[in-house]
Amino acid sequence: MPPGPPLLCRSVCRENKKSPMARSWRSFFKRNTDEEQANGPVVASEPEPTTEDVEGNGHLSTDLEAVADKAAEAVPTAEEVQAERKEPAPADVWEADEIEPGEAEVSLPEPSAVEEVQDAESVAERQESEGWFGKLRQGLGRSRDSFVGQLNAAVAEFRDVEDEEFWERVEEILIASDVGVPTTAKLVGELEQEALESSITSGAELRELMIERATSMLEGPVELDVSHEPTVILMVGVNGTGKTTTIGKLSRFLPGTAMFAAGDTFRAAAIEQLQQWGERTGTPVVARERGADAAAVAHEAIHAARREGTDVLLIDTAGRLHTKVNLMAELDKVRRVVERQLPGAPHEVLMTVDATTGQNGLRQAQMFKEVAGLTGIILTKLDGTAKGGIALAIANEVGVPIKLISVGEKVEDLHPFDAREFAEALFGDL
Repeated sequence: MPPGPPLLCRSVCRENKKSPMARSWRSFFKRNTDEEQANGPVVASEPEPTTEDVEGNGHLSTDLEAVADKAAEAVPTAEEVQAERKEPAPADVWEADEIEPGEAEVSLPEPSAVEEVQDAESVAERQESEGWFGKLRQGLGRSRDSFVGQLNAAVAEFRDVEDEEFWERVEEILIASDVGVPTTAKLVGELEQEALESSITSGAELRELMIERATSMLEGPVELDVSHEPTVILMVGVNGTGKTTTIGKLSRFLPGTAMFAAGDTFRAAAIEQLQQWGERTGTPVVARERGADAAAVAHEAIHAARREGTDVLLIDTAGRLHTKVNLMAELDKVRRVVERQLPGAPHEVLMTVDATTGQNGLRQAQMFKEVAGLTGIILTKLDGTAKGGIALAIANEVGVPIKLISVGEKVEDLHPFDAREFAEALFGDL
């Protein structure tokens, strides 16, 4: 495996991340109080015996490796977890997004490290100046062409709120757009009731009501908690959803310094892909060889992040395992080792969901919520689907807020989620 960026490097690239951010990104991060920031960060003390520095591309020294192995001893095995849960995994959930061995989740060619840093320095401001709302509308273009086009035809014929055939037609369109049966029933029921109470008779009034109801359904706490020293963010998701790429993109907007942990030791080229992002963004990467214990990688990364005073540690995890019970055991093990190493961590557990997978992605999110204790959803590849309505289903049925969305390959295509903006972009042409 080719060596990654030196663990302790502090590239000039990191200084560029101190540039001002657009207001939407600035308000997205939950930080320490002004008093705490004025007095400087309080770095947690390291409870473990002093060990040798991490070597080369982040491999453990002999002493630290022994500590990591000891920390993982009390973690339940896959068989124990299976005995506790006694819940088989639906086969279709895990197979839909699997990729062939050797196939990497590699993004399109990007600028060199220096070129990318120069561009990323003002990417948040560029989102605002170029109009994020316009980019969002464009990214949802396929959903709007299909989903909104059909709703347009139905709404154009709307005259009577008591017309049952009209509401049945709306239900059919929403279900076909992957809003899902439970969410569709709730949304249409609310629309019908409020339209009746407000005596709505025009398509324009109904459109505004749809936006309001959708906004209400999508709203949730979207702040990303980076108030800890260090903050540990666990990234989970099925392979092919853009998880590793999103880690790289998100690191461009994080306040302070960041570190990556290559905890996806299962997928071919996953470690190398994260190391490439580390090189591009000037971010140190803690990595081991493919097939190594992911919990030990996380243990090592937290040790390094605390020692170096890193602000945010992002831990990648394996997204495809052969059975659900193995996935549970892997994530349980990583979470328990992380919490034992740093009480209260992980502070955020973010799952990437590929919007193109529709209801399959919804079921995946429900399972990962049970296993990993999700705190937020990152909805990716919205520009590649005609079924943007999946956002409504996730918000309503999973019970975890959508915190970020991605509508393209570029860094600036990642943005904090805004419920009203999304509803306007989705229903705006009705």
